[in-house]
Amino acid sequence: MSDVVKYIIKRLLTGVLVVLCVTVIIFGIMQAMPGTPIELMTDTRVSEEKVAQLEEKWGLDKPPVVQYFYWLGNICKGDFGTSITTGQDVAYLIGQRLPYTLMLTGAAILVEYLLAIPLGLVAAVRRDGILDKFLTIVMVVLWSMPAFWLGVLFIREFAVNKSWFPISGYSGFRSLVLPALTLAFPALAQIFRLTRSEVLDVMEEKHVETAYAKGISDRKVLVRHVLRNALIPVTVTFFLSLPWLIGGSVVVENVFAWPGMGQLLWKGIDKQDFPIVQGIVFVIAVLTVICNLIGDIVSGILDPRIRME
Repeated sequence: MSDVVKYIIKRLLTGVLVVLCVTVIIFGIMQAMPGTPIELMTDTRVSEEKVAQLEEKWGLDKPPVVQYFYWLGNICKGDFGTSITTGQDVAYLIGQRLPYTLMLTGAAILVEYLLAIPLGLVAAVRRDGILDKFLTIVMVVLWSMPAFWLGVLFIREFAVNKSWFPISGYSGFRSLVLPALTLAFPALAQIFRLTRSEVLDVMEEKHVETAYAKGISDRKVLVRHVLRNALIPVTVTFFLSLPWLIGGSVVVENVFAWPGMGQLLWKGIDKQDFPIVQGIVFVIAVLTVICNLIGDIVSGILDPRIRME
């Protein structure tokens, strides 16, 4: 068995373990929250017999350990259960919301990299110049901005004052612009700094100096020798940053009333709808593990030394 296959199997087993740990943690948190879903669905006028019937219907009368393994077994079969508050199939609800979350995340990633890589390259080429310092300050400001606050600013300026974009919800491409920018801008600084740092490191290597000595134009040297090598860690970071964007979309989706999983998760937590919360967290955990696995595999292929760790 080759080293690459062993490396992939090792990372895959680690990912499965992480998913299981996440399910245990989120199940424990939901169990520790005050009150029960039945108490939120009913009032004091409901008889104890009716409450007992509802608890039996939703499996809440069983010990927490039994509830967990029962839920986990159903998850493995693709059954996420039924929403306590709406009575709808959780898998169906997630299936409706997941495309919107992936749409928002994909658009944010596209904006992030289309802006960060060119700006990072320009800043590195103009090192310690006015443009480099200006871009660095801008990125620090963006990095320090909370996503919800940035989203409110965008809504006030571009949706309320200028009416360029819809305030909330999804009604086409224009509805995607402000949420995608809100999600992308805080993370933009990380890719910018990484690109700038890697470009500066590569520019100091001997093969780049040799290319300049041969009389090759600056543009060809930057594209063929500098950028090609500098983008290797940036490519790996692309996959590793996806989980952070998926997690961060929970806040952004609620600010813009975006019909994705984040908004559904927020409502599930508020109503203590165990099946919805557990199902969405499981999906996010799986997506996170997949993204990290791809990032680890890519980094292991590009740098064989990583596979020896």
